[in-house]
Amino acid sequence: MKLAGSILLSGAIVFAVWGVALLQPTPARAITVPTITKTGEQPIVNNNTVVVSSEGKANRSHTKQLEALMIEGNTAMLATSQVEQLWRELSNNKQLSQKLVRNPAVIYVYYRDFSANYDSAKVTIGYPTSDLSSTKATTTIASATYDRLLQKKKYTPSQLSKAWQEIDYRRNLEHVIEIHHLSENSEVIATEVLVNYEEQ
Repeated sequence: MKLAGSILLSGAIVFAVWGVALLQPTPARAITVPTITKTGEQPIVNNNTVVVSSEGKANRSHTKQLEALMIEGNTAMLATSQVEQLWRELSNNKQLSQKLVRNPAVIYVYYRDFSANYDSAKVTIGYPTSDLSSTKATTTIASATYDRLLQKKKYTPSQLSKAWQEIDYRRNLEHVIEIHHLSENSEVIATEVLVNYEEQ
């Protein structure tokens, strides 16, 4: 038993170290592009023009256009660190679960109306109204172009919390959306995180 535990612990450490190493941003590369200008008949080649390319930033700059979407679930104004409480309330919401016409494919977590220091927000966790037989108190997710913080795939809770560190809080944060994709057994199989900034 101790050997198996040691092997598992060693494997976890190796994966953690490699995961951190793989998540490091790709360094920017300077690419020298020759420019040619003609003076009379003589071409002059100027190698001083530099184009900076950052592959890591290019991969992060993907956007996703969302149309207005109506969801119904549990809503509260709370500290962003207390969202787990809202998840529990959703799982205990028998009225809402009885209105589901099929196993939901997604659950949305919609953050908006952030406090001045971004430590609290109005949060709704819910299902799309298309998955419900009737609706009562719906919330509309704003139609906008969102920046992708995390691509759609499986993440650990610590990876999800680290995504919040990638938000540029200097740009007047407007909305954050977590889209949790579910299996037929209602287990989260993939998540994506989107962010929208107020246009200035």
